[in-house]
This record gives sequence, C-alpha cells and structure tokens, in this order.
Amino acid sequence: MRTLVAVTALLILLVSCQTDRRARSVRDGAAAPPDTVAEASLAPLDPEAAGEAIAAVLPFPTEVPTLRPALEVQLDALLEAMTLRQRIGQRFMTAFPGQRPGERVLKLVREGQVGGLLVTRGNVQSREQIKALTAALQAAARENLPAIGLFVAVDQEGGRVSRLELDNVTRFAAPHYWSEYRDPRYVESVAYIAGKEALALGLNMNLAPVLDLYGLADNSVIGDRSMGPNPFVVAEQGVFYLHGARRAGIAAVVKHFPGHGTTAVDSHRELPVVDADEEQLWQRDLIPFQLAIDHDVEAVMTAHLLLPKLDPEYPVTLSEVIIRGLLRERLGFKGLVITDDIDMGALRKNFTPRQILMYSIRAGVDLILCTGGLDALQLIGEVESLVEGGALPEELIDEGVRRILRLKFKYGLLPAPPEEEQP
Repeated sequence: MRTLVAVTALLILLVSCQTDRRARSVRDGAAAPPDTVAEASLAPLDPEAAGEAIAAVLPFPTEVPTLRPALEVQLDALLEAMTLRQRIGQRFMTAFPGQRPGERVLKLVREGQVGGLLVTRGNVQSREQIKALTAALQAAARENLPAIGLFVAVDQEGGRVSRLELDNVTRFAAPHYWSEYRDPRYVESVAYIAGKEALALGLNMNLAPVLDLYGLADNSVIGDRSMGPNPFVVAEQGVFYLHGARRAGIAAVVKHFPGHGTTAVDSHRELPVVDADEEQLWQRDLIPFQLAIDHDVEAVMTAHLLLPKLDPEYPVTLSEVIIRGLLRERLGFKGLVITDDIDMGALRKNFTPRQILMYSIRAGVDLILCTGGLDALQLIGEVESLVEGGALPEELIDEGVRRILRLKFKYGLLPAPPEEEQP
C-alpha cells in the first residue's frame, strides 16, 4: 500500500545530504501550473523527481518541544476538576455574530465553556477592534473555573479565503500561484507573515494550509485554494508552510483530509463521493498529509466526503474506519482532529445533528466545528444526553479533551504545570 511513499523516502535519504539539491529540487520538481485541468489530473508522476522535490524539506528541525511528564499529571487533575458539561464544551469550536463581546458569545464562553471560537469577516472591523474583541473573549474564558483559554481561529489561507480584510494586513495571492516562484521558502514566508499578523490581533490558530490537490476546476470548493496538482510539490510546500507557522508561533491546521481536490461536488451543499481505494489515495492524495504528519503537524481537518471503497456507510468525518484506522493508525497521526463545519449540506442532508455528534466522536474527532445554523449550546446538551444515556462512553469525551488541552498548553492557554521538586 505504501510502496510509493517508501520508494520516495529512500530517494530522500539518498539525496538529502547534498546541499546543492535544494535549488535543483525546486527548479525541476515544482512543475509549472498545467495548461488544462485534464493535464494536471492525468500527468504521470516521476518518483525520482519527487524524491528530489521533497528532499528540500528535511534539513530544518521540527522544533517541537518535549512536554514534561508533569504535564500529564496536570491534565489528569484538570480533567478531574471539570464537570462532564465543561469537558464536552471543550470539544466545540463555533462562530459567533458581532464585532464586540455581546451577550451571545459571552454565553458560549461562560456557560458553554467552548474550546474555541472562529473569527469570520463579520467579526472584523479594524485592528484595534479585533484586538479588543479577542482580548475580552480570552478574559471571559479565564474567569471560568477551571480557567482554560480559547483557541481563537481564522481562515487565512490567502486568495479568496482571507477573513482578515484590513488595509494593514498583508493580502497574499491564492495558494495555487505560490509554486510559480519555484521557492518553498516563499511559502514559509507567507505562513510566517500571516501567522505573525494574526497573532498580533489575538488569534492563535489558522485553518491553513490546504493540502488538497488541484485535480478538478472546482472553483466553489478547492480550485486555486490548492497549492497545485503534483502531490510531491504540495507536500514540500505544505511542510515549509508548517515550518513558517511554527516560527511565527501560531497553530496550523492542514485540510481537508484525505483530499478534496478530485471532486466537483460542493460539500457545502451535497455529499461528494470519491471512487478511490486506499492504494490510489496513497499514490496521490495522502502524500502531502503523510509528509505533514512526519513533520509534526499539530492539527488535521477532515473533509466531508464519502469514500465507498473504504467506508460505504459513513463520510470521512463520521468514519471510524478512516479517522482511527487510516489517519491515526496507518498515517500515525497523534494530534488534534478537527471537523470541517458540521452544518454543511454534505452532512446535514444525510444525518441528524445527534447522529453527526455521536458518529464523529466515536470516529475519533476531537474538536467539532459549527459555524452556521446549529446552536453550539444545544449541541453540547445533545452530547451530554448521549453520554448520560450510554450511547457515548465518557472515556471518549476525555480522549478528545486531553488532546485539546495538550495543544492548549503548548500555546500558553493553560497554566504552566508546577515545577518538579529537586531531590
């Protein structure tokens, strides 16, 4: 199944020690944007060129700090101090109306104790306004007992998906055009600048980069949001993006696992069906995600797709076969799994909110994103009733909360654990 990845890895080892390969890999490996979509989707892959292309990502360290054993003790104590409803609240990220901390959003923070909030265009008026808003929301979260900070996320991909539309925030071209520079350091710089600018506004998570391949001209979903049709070039640029975000100090979320680029169906409206088996996924769509995982990506967002050859019953977001089996076990991902918006038509037209919640948590999702017509407080209550009724084990709730809290600790959203006593 993973033959192509193994071959590529061998090629990487053979070439990574030669420093002059970096420039050549970018020049030769990053193919120019195709003249047609058909050319992009049918072009054969050259494993040797692919190996050279990805070799460029290896020299820099991942710089992921080793967490102290005391952290796990702290997390145990924190989980013990939290009520069931508080723990369930941490499992949700939601959008909210308004440009000031109004009653509704404060209720989400204080009563729901949600794990995160998503800032959209409607929340943004000016730099000072958004800084005041995020500071007020974090202050409200710190008043809770226990005091746990919020993930405050934004979709700042570049191109048409740029939520911070302010005169003094950098506006980047769509990711599809980044490969024209033949320089992954450009992508690293984009991530660093976007991350620094978001952090200055009180945001600590960016729902980017997009690792979907440019397989079809689906301008409503992926299209120029993709960094290109070649999985090895996208993998290279994706890892450099992660490095830039890490240097900036912002959490990056790669999306949309396991790849949304080969469907022209808009999952905001309908459920796309991708007729690919796992071997085919390993040959193309999974390559950027595997390299991101190998370079310690912290969070992965799922796509609302049906892959009937892997799971004929449940879409990716609700599939234990795909999330626990493929993503966790075979790709080796240990970090945070975030859903795409569960209010999208791909799920809502086929499942009830109660089913979406139950199946996604069973599947191994950690953080549930809801941005549309679904009320997060009602969803928290729904999960609470599922646990109390025995449909969801409480251990599954804690499994996701623990991953959320680990990442929050890394970004300064939990109190530091006490220093270990010296003998």
